[in-house]
Amino acid sequence: MIKINSPVSILEFGSSYLRLAVYDKSILNKKVFYEERNNNIINKIQNEDNNLFKLIINVEKDIGQHLKEIILVLDSTSIHSLDFSLKKNYEKKLFLKDDLDQFINESEQIIKKFNKNKIILHTIISKIIIDDKVFEQLKDVSIKVSKVVIEFKFIIIEELNLNFIKNLLLNKHISIKNVYCASYINSLNLVNKMEKSKYISFIDIGLNKSSISIFNENKLAYINNTHIGGRHITKDISKILNLDYNKAEVEKLNFSKLNKINNNNENNELLKKIINSRVEEIIELLFSNCPLLKNNTFDNDLKLYFLGNGSKVLNENLLSFGSDFSFINEMSIINQKKEDCCEATIKFINSDEKIQPKKINLSLENKGFFEKLFEYFSIK
Repeated sequence: MIKINSPVSILEFGSSYLRLAVYDKSILNKKVFYEERNNNIINKIQNEDNNLFKLIINVEKDIGQHLKEIILVLDSTSIHSLDFSLKKNYEKKLFLKDDLDQFINESEQIIKKFNKNKIILHTIISKIIIDDKVFEQLKDVSIKVSKVVIEFKFIIIEELNLNFIKNLLLNKHISIKNVYCASYINSLNLVNKMEKSKYISFIDIGLNKSSISIFNENKLAYINNTHIGGRHITKDISKILNLDYNKAEVEKLNFSKLNKINNNNENNELLKKIINSRVEEIIELLFSNCPLLKNNTFDNDLKLYFLGNGSKVLNENLLSFGSDFSFINEMSIINQKKEDCCEATIKFINSDEKIQPKKINLSLENKGFFEKLFEYFSIK
């Protein structure tokens, strides 16, 4: 048994695996970590044998106490981002931290008002413009200003997607403290370790879905998801090579090794074509609505990194796609450890990157100008 005095529990709810890590907040280097496959959990909601319950029971036995609350980290195809900016005139008044907090609160309220049944996972300040001067962040907020514009990026999710997990955990008397977007947390941790670059993107290929995060100068610029993942590659192999699903999965997982051993093997060449075709489709779908691509912003200077269990089928020899992807200057694969996402979440919680969405209800009398303007156009 490992004694943990101030537990911080993080549940990564992935499409392939469920991972639960408990850290000791007082030292942050002592942890318990367990992993289970996410198999048919939807069909076993009332069954104590489902793998989520196994995970919780194992962790609770290990730390010798009941888990009361967890931090949930997940990805979903219902996750997407919204851009929003808010402007205020101050007439040379002092701009204080409380004013910055009010910007955040008002912006969150407007986003919530016009995105019913959605939950804000992340509020990100993209840019602060004070009297036409651009700041990435303000550490010491106490200056005289005339005009302030703050540009935000919000990451939101359908509330319905969270209710299922919330009810599962309530069966074990565990509440959800906070919810974060896994692909954002994970990619932010990676990009902060890299040399600063103009554009860096990460594609995470999971079992049933894939996601992309694009960063501009280490700031999130774009996020998107698609319903296609590693399972679809396996199905393609199964259909074209006339194999049952399990055999096709083995062929897929062994492909990188096989490809290195015998590049001229005819079967390997066919496998390469099957895998490349589906991966190309994933890339196309993830970039399909990207304004940076539509505006030719990348200027052939985009670095692309593949993550996730689904990307393990790739190797450096496979990373060559058609001319449609000429905007990508460099492609490579990052092999991560299974606990990396949980550790990235701990770093995020204790960093300056986090703005926790606040639940503040503005009265009708206190509606700001921009909220009224939004309401006017929504009626029209």
